Amino acid sequence: MPTPQKEAIVKEMTEKFSRANSVFLADFTGIDVNTINQLRRQFREARVEYRVLKNTLAKLSLHNAGITQLDEYLTGVNGYVISYDDPTLPVKVVEKLKKDLNDKFKLKAAYFEGQLVGTDQVASLAKLPSKQELLGQLCSMLQSPMTKLAGTLNAAMQNLVGALKALEEAKKEQQG
Repeated sequence: MPTPQKEAIVKEMTEKFSRANSVFLADFTGIDVNTINQLRRQFREARVEYRVLKNTLAKLSLHNAGITQLDEYLTGVNGYVISYDDPTLPVKVVEKLKKDLNDKFKLKAAYFEGQLVGTDQVASLAKLPSKQELLGQLCSMLQSPMTKLAGTLNAAMQNLVGALKALEEAKKEQQG
């Protein structure tokens, strides 16, 4: 029989998994408590949530959120890295942690933008620019043709003004 505390956890995590645009399952076996606390701090700084859940509660929460692709990975001890904003942020933090901890922090599965992604693909996702950087690149690409058009029109007007001034001076010389 479920306890009210477990029901509250399932409700909270269902809401979080529903809002998440990426969820990563990590095995943190063999990592000491101080290192785990440093991990949590790094995740917080990257605006990413890190939670440890019992597999039964995680499975219920994930299923309630419509995520069933992670079922086969819900064994052993799991930490859940959850991102709500930019899906590339946790990938970058996870890849950095894997390097810093000599692969003690093992990524078991990655649910990225609605689909299961192989852990081998996570490294390539880490190389992608963030959402903000991509939007900035898009804006500059969209702005570039307009800037060139404005420059071309401005140059044409300056040429026209120059031609009109030359014509005006030529007429003054003819009259005077």
